[in-house]
Amino acid sequence: GTPHAAPPADRVLGGFAQLKVNDVPHDVLVLGNGLILVAEPDRSEQGQKRLTRLIDSMPVAELAQRHRFVPYAEIGRAQILRSTPLRVELTLTDGRQLTLAAGWTTPLLAKDSDSVLFRLLSTESGGRSPRPSTAGGPAGQTGQAAAAPGGGADGARVLDGLANVKVDNTQFDLLILDVGLVLIGDPGPFNHGRDRLLTLIQRWPVEEIADRNWLIRYEEIMRARVNRSIPVRAELELGTGQRITITEPWTTQTLTDGSGQVLIDALRSVGAEVVG
Repeated sequence: GTPHAAPPADRVLGGFAQLKVNDVPHDVLVLGNGLILVAEPDRSEQGQKRLTRLIDSMPVAELAQRHRFVPYAEIGRAQILRSTPLRVELTLTDGRQLTLAAGWTTPLLAKDSDSVLFRLLSTESGGRSPRPSTAGGPAGQTGQAAAAPGGGADGARVLDGLANVKVDNTQFDLLILDVGLVLIGDPGPFNHGRDRLLTLIQRWPVEEIADRNWLIRYEEIMRARVNRSIPVRAELELGTGQRITITEPWTTQTLTDGSGQVLIDALRSVGAEVVG
């Protein structure tokens, strides 16, 4: 897992921008013989463009010398904790562990980057096949209710979306569906919000997004009150007794110009009182 003096040159087969490696964002290049982990990527540049520029900047062997290089031969065990979005736990032969975790909108160098990585881990990491773990499924978020198995959003449509809303004091991206609200944790910077929402709904089926994140179906909302319309601030009481406050920031990015009003209309459909 330490930087290699002279790793063999190899072809780049895939890549991830802003992939979390032990909870720290890295750009990661997937080679045929290992992974290059680039710490502290420049978040001001679009992820796929940054990966392309990185590859074009110097030979792959030099990139592997300059950054941390993890050969597959040094991976003693690979376990897939979640396939969508990717979450993999690697145990190196020296006992150290690396957890690689993608988000729903993690930029990819190529569309099949995750499947390429799974295949390489299964064939190259000491001959040990990674296996899905029972730890998969919806990841817990601070203050988040457990997501219902199956998601309950079959055939649902996306009506609109808002990036970086606050639910109590935790940031989420919010998708407004015709069956409920989906809150996606750990959303990323607000200035990439609209692109992130578009990538999310273009890359994944709505049912899967709802299944893997926090879906609040409209029938689960017992009471709703909109205290402020611009930007939106709404209090919800759920059937479980949980109370949450959804707050739209003064500066946010949305799927359409009318996202705040779409959210208010959705809450009106369950009898929300609009007082502000």
